[in-house]
Amino acid sequence: MPTQVATVAAGARIKPARVGRRARDLGARCVQVALRWYDVARQRRALLRLDQRMLKDIGISRADAVHEASRPFWDEGGDPWRRWH
Repeated sequence: MPTQVATVAAGARIKPARVGRRARDLGARCVQVALRWYDVARQRRALLRLDQRMLKDIGISRADAVHEASRPFWDEGGDPWRRWH
């Protein structure tokens, strides 16, 4: 029995199993990124709740904490391309 294939716009032929796996991989990656962004936002909110003594213990000032907490959740710092390769 011949294997079913899906035809894409460019004319390439891809087996449905590969398309399904790629979709699952993409979905899993999206969930990973969303969970990481949620965690970053949670940590930044928690940083604002630290008192002066706790901030001193970790070596940052109130201004540093406010600055870090004001960054958008997707701004994780560092080289953005490092995470994708």
